[in-house]
Amino acid sequence: MSDQHNRGVMGCTGDAIVQTPNIDSLAQRGMRFSNAYCSFPLCVPSRMSFLTAREAGRINCLDNMSVLGSGIPTFAHAFLAEGYDTILSGRMDFRGGDQRHGFESRLIGDLTIAHSLDVEELRPSLGDLLDTCGCSRSGLIESGWGHTGFHDYDRAVTRTTVEWLETRAREDAATKPFLLTVGFISPHCPFIAPREDYELYRDLIGDSDLPDADIDMLPPLLRQQRAEAGLDSPCPVPREAQRRARTAYYGLCTFVDRMLGKIIDALERTGLSENTIVVYTSDHGEQLGEHGMWWKSTFYEGSVGVPLIISGPTSLGSSRVFDANVSLMDLGPTLLDLVGAPPLPNIDGRSFKCLIDGNSSDWTDKVVAESTGLSGLPPIMRMIKRGTWKLIYYHGHEPQLFDLSTDPDELHDRANDPECSKIKGELLNRVLEGWDPDEIERQLLTRPREIELIGEEWKKTCLPEPDPVWYKAHSVENWYKTE
Repeated sequence: MSDQHNRGVMGCTGDAIVQTPNIDSLAQRGMRFSNAYCSFPLCVPSRMSFLTAREAGRINCLDNMSVLGSGIPTFAHAFLAEGYDTILSGRMDFRGGDQRHGFESRLIGDLTIAHSLDVEELRPSLGDLLDTCGCSRSGLIESGWGHTGFHDYDRAVTRTTVEWLETRAREDAATKPFLLTVGFISPHCPFIAPREDYELYRDLIGDSDLPDADIDMLPPLLRQQRAEAGLDSPCPVPREAQRRARTAYYGLCTFVDRMLGKIIDALERTGLSENTIVVYTSDHGEQLGEHGMWWKSTFYEGSVGVPLIISGPTSLGSSRVFDANVSLMDLGPTLLDLVGAPPLPNIDGRSFKCLIDGNSSDWTDKVVAESTGLSGLPPIMRMIKRGTWKLIYYHGHEPQLFDLSTDPDELHDRANDPECSKIKGELLNRVLEGWDPDEIERQLLTRPREIELIGEEWKKTCLPEPDPVWYKAHSVENWYKTE
């Protein structure tokens, strides 16, 4: 699982510029789901929803500081109960004291920029990079090639994972199956790629590759998000900075692909690939300037769509592409179903094994997702996609309606089209089923007061503990940009 990978930026989805040979090979050997979506386009809520197969609102994970309750089972718990070794290597964005949530062992802990910001002597060295990991103007201005601690973290995760696979093969522990989850931070911002990867695209991505910023067509709430991120103040972000950020993002996608390739190579070299299902996905997408928006937390395809590729034994087939709508909440139940394990209880996700088996008539072709925007405060939004129709509900504002079969770029809002009144009404009713935006808004508005009462100790206990050995070896020199 990578972080913030726009599913369109892969060779196997038709991008003629990006170099992702390992991801493309995985898709060729297996199956790709072209309409896969996260259930909340923000890191922590998306990941906790993915792990539990429950909607983020139902597990009270509505922002990036949310703590998943240890009493809520994940699909890792379910695999553990079936006798699997469950291992987590790298990022999963757990908050709070429980850094496992069903993973029996963890090879390397989470890392966030907050760990560096808490160390006073690092601040002068970070300079303008302090804010480039977040959704802000400086994340575009301070872009290019260089070196960040995130690169080193992903390399360490890759190296540690490969070593684990090699040890596993030597110990001949094949009598006990394993679930190994590998988490990368890239291609998450900062938009700074290793130089070798940045140079691949320096002359390939120009201003003509930047999407038109159709700002006037944005709903008021998204224009507000642009303003909060400083995209228009004191002036619009220069096209050169946007081009540089996009170039770096492409480089980061290639960087992740190379890390993935090392792990797949280790699987094959050790013989463990013969009976292993391999999945590649991401927690959400990246807007990359589409509709004038960057980062995530919208329901446009670039943000809410995710790559989803599954490869494994030949019985699963190869070079298969499924157009049905599926959710990250469905992935855990599907994996459990594929290995014959009992399903998780009390979940919103569904196994899509029926699609793999060729029984598409058994699949209800719809997904839902929710969001509270970038700041963890209202707007309250929810999306439903049924077939090719997508409706986006903005609480207290007019909805948007798109038919992706004729409008894949989501440029023509048909919410006020009289010909679409029936489908609009149906989807408006469905999008609100079992979901109370007023209650969610109440929770969000009272949350700052709750945090204020708890104080600074809350922030300390909410952040994941960094891996002490890795963190000691990677400090000041890895948080800078060379160009």
